[in-house]
Amino acid sequence: GKIYIYIFLFFTLMSLHNLKYSKFIDDFFVVKKIIFKSDIEESIKKEIFSSLNNLQGNNIFSLSTKNVLNKINKFNIINEYKVKKHYPSSIEVNLKETKILAYFIENNSKVFLGENGKKIKKTKNINKDLPLIVGLVDINKFLILKKKLNNNGFNLGQFKKFYFFKSNRWDLIYQDGLIVKLPIDNIDNSLKKLKQIIESLNLQNTKIIDFRIKNKIIFS
Repeated sequence: GKIYIYIFLFFTLMSLHNLKYSKFIDDFFVVKKIIFKSDIEESIKKEIFSSLNNLQGNNIFSLSTKNVLNKINKFNIINEYKVKKHYPSSIEVNLKETKILAYFIENNSKVFLGENGKKIKKTKNINKDLPLIVGLVDINKFLILKKKLNNNGFNLGQFKKFYFFKSNRWDLIYQDGLIVKLPIDNIDNSLKKLKQIIESLNLQNTKIIDFRIKNKIIFS
């Protein structure tokens, strides 16, 4: 009969050992540290860290990277992000801030537009010479315009304002006040001509360059 007692004691001790080993493994692979690598301002970094803080204490194997990315994606100032798991117990979060392209007024408040196409309502590292978008603000159409400008040798910093009209047409206002009235269609062709005009003509007494009428350029 004693053999059965020893067998019972053996399995009991083994179970206790397994429980301790299992607990050791669980504790070993718990997220204890979140490492940030970023160029974003400190206040935003603290907000993001606070939103991720509840990830500490989770098992690193069961932690969903997608869940982490979803939390980061709520911060519109972020353009690029990568999350790496460093076993056994830390997460590395790489963040890159989006470039601010312009701003517009919405509900009497200044709203910044990021290169990522998102609205950004607060940021400290801001260029004071950002252009203003006036009229019906269609972010996708502005990004298309920005791409066309860049492709034709222009940059947004050359302009003070962009007026968008319901007719689906843009006016560009240079920093010196020169107004360029673009047509509804074939903007690329007008921008190519504008580039040639800017580089070859003296526009000191010109206030408006009008491309709205097909095959005509009106200076006034």
